[in-house]
Amino acid sequence: MTEGTSRRERLRRAKPTGILLLVIAGLFAIGTAITWLAVTHFLYASGLAGTSGHLKVEACTWSGIGGHRSPHCHGVFRSDDGTTVDPDATIDNHLSVGRVVGLRRTASGGYERTGAGAVFGWLAVSLFGLMVLVLGAAMTSAVTGSRDTPRTLTKLLAALLAATLASALIGGVAAMAGALGGWG
Repeated sequence: MTEGTSRRERLRRAKPTGILLLVIAGLFAIGTAITWLAVTHFLYASGLAGTSGHLKVEACTWSGIGGHRSPHCHGVFRSDDGTTVDPDATIDNHLSVGRVVGLRRTASGGYERTGAGAVFGWLAVSLFGLMVLVLGAAMTSAVTGSRDTPRTLTKLLAALLAATLASALIGGVAAMAGALGGWG
């Protein structure tokens, strides 16, 4: 070890390797994909996009692949304004037959649950995607040798983590309340 040169200083001066750059690029790609997907679902769940309506569940089936079973509930979707009726609407949630649930019809013809549980759940996933993006930015600034930026990004990561956990908790409680027939 060279006198006067700390391990931290040597790491700061080292050039990034190809694998490190690949990891950083992967973080940005994954963070962008998660955020895009979650924000899209969040817009539908919060009522900011799509056609508002209700589905009356007429039947539910289960399909299984590799030991994992998924529910599919079918019924008639009616938009709140009465312009859209879909007698073959399907949503991949386990619901009791006869239950009427609020949904948003998506641009692709699918359906998205609405309510506090869905909104806070998708908000938590959106915030997680942002955390992955900020982690990529923090790694980039660490590789380039910036001293102040990693500290700021670390504080931002901590704030995003706290908001993500709070949103997931609220979403979980709201979803449980909704499953028990409450307001979720």
